[in-house]
Amino acid sequence: MHRTALKSLLVLPLLVGCTSFFTGLADKPLPPPPPPAPVQETVGTVTKAQDKADARVSAAVAEARVQNKAGKPDKVEAELSVAASYLPAPTVADLAVAHQRAEKADPAEYKAAIEYGMALQKRIDDAWSKMESESKANAEAIALRDEQIKTLKAEMVKVRHDADRNLYSMLAVGLLGLGGLAIAFSRYIAGAGLMISGAIVGAIPYLLESPWFAPALGVLTFVVIGFTLWHFTHDAKIKAT
Repeated sequence: MHRTALKSLLVLPLLVGCTSFFTGLADKPLPPPPPPAPVQETVGTVTKAQDKADARVSAAVAEARVQNKAGKPDKVEAELSVAASYLPAPTVADLAVAHQRAEKADPAEYKAAIEYGMALQKRIDDAWSKMESESKANAEAIALRDEQIKTLKAEMVKVRHDADRNLYSMLAVGLLGLGGLAIAFSRYIAGAGLMISGAIVGAIPYLLESPWFAPALGVLTFVVIGFTLWHFTHDAKIKAT
């Protein structure tokens, strides 16, 4: 009888230790997912830089016109050089078209070129606006997805904890039932050991989530050691008599 109770108590530190080890592995947080590409931030940066470049080109061209009317060709050239520094190098074909237009000096051709430029600029502005809108919508969709993933992970953790508690509860009920059965057959010490084991097993999931887990494990170990010493001392006295 004593040996049965002793075995029931001796197995508890091993059970608690293994449980805390595997629970610690299961509860180890997953590495955070890589942050989404900052599309909106990149688009915003490019847009601001492009707007600044366009504004300075426009300002330099406007000043070149002023200096041209004032009859200061050196300042006109200087301002046009500033404007050109913000622009990509022209292709050979575009240079040829511009040279031909200047040679012809046809007002209708100039008007057509100006209208085409204004229409092209409008299409570019519309495309930029659409891209910024889509970028913002994508950023909102990514934020919503991340929130849903966070909620799903929290639900998975809760389901796992509930399953662990149910498992420990069933094991505790089994040990308590065996303990009651042992007491019914006059195995009082063995039954008491099994019932104590059942109570402790049932409390394990709550202890693991409590700051009192370490102290409780220490007390349990102390009790097991004390009971072991008492068992061998008691057996020695019985044998001596």
